[in-house]
Amino acid sequence: MVKKIIKSVLPKEAYCGLANIYRFFRPKKKWYKGMTSPQEQEYFEHYTKKIYSGLGEVVDLGCWLGSTTIPLAKGLARRRQIIKKNKKIHAFDRFIWENWMDRYAYGCYRSYRDGDSFLSEFEERTKQWSKLIKIHIGDLQTIGWDGGKIEFLLIDAMKSWELANSILKDFFPQLIPGHSYIVHQDFKHYYTSWIHLINYRFREYFTMIYNIPWSASIVLKYIKPINEQLLKESYSFESFSPGEIDEAFNYSMSLVPKEEHSSIAAAKVMLYIHLKQEEKAREELKKFLSQGVSSQSEIAIVMNMLP
Repeated sequence: MVKKIIKSVLPKEAYCGLANIYRFFRPKKKWYKGMTSPQEQEYFEHYTKKIYSGLGEVVDLGCWLGSTTIPLAKGLARRRQIIKKNKKIHAFDRFIWENWMDRYAYGCYRSYRDGDSFLSEFEERTKQWSKLIKIHIGDLQTIGWDGGKIEFLLIDAMKSWELANSILKDFFPQLIPGHSYIVHQDFKHYYTSWIHLINYRFREYFTMIYNIPWSASIVLKYIKPINEQLLKESYSFESFSPGEIDEAFNYSMSLVPKEEHSSIAAAKVMLYIHLKQEEKAREELKKFLSQGVSSQSEIAIVMNMLP
């Protein structure tokens, strides 16, 4: 009815222009509340709907309230032949609320305090697809993985060196050369500096597939078996020379558009904040700003951390 009224009062050219603007800006799909963008959710659903072969499992590390799990399950729901193989979305999380989550908690069915379990929240949000989801509760460093080969590994849990090492040792050995995809969901986040070092050290085993716009995520394809010794090591900042650190961040910048370099730059500055080398952090910050890197967003966050 509204469409007919607008069409009757506007000249044809104006109506067509307005319709084109609406088609451009309207959301293509429903957005599920969480710490993921519509573009990420659209890609996750596209993967399981169009790309996933069922050769291995789909693993979601750090599923939180389900905004990654739901689109993966929605896409899988369209693949009857793969469902017959009893394939599911493996959703991992501690499901324990932390105070920092409060600002992202809009739309929750109840309020949570630090230390509360939010498992019931996840189950409520994902109940429509529950038959396609297997929930894994606990710390990744403790529960590991014994579910066989992995075809899609969504990583939103590399929040520390300890977690990064657990993921490398428990999950990476199960990737399938030539088939598996991994998503680094914190690749363009200022805090997780170690992701760039790890990605650089393992660069010959992966190739860039897609830089998801309006997000911190990139998608990589696993192209050849990783040297077993690399997966047995425990990594830290001390595992990388100053030269390799520079090369790693330069490499990361080469993978994303120039307008996203500020996020990578912020992660490098943050590396030296993690190491409590404030003078070096300020030196890196000054260098990036002199190169024209935007002082907004992620860079602004690390700037405020320096005295």
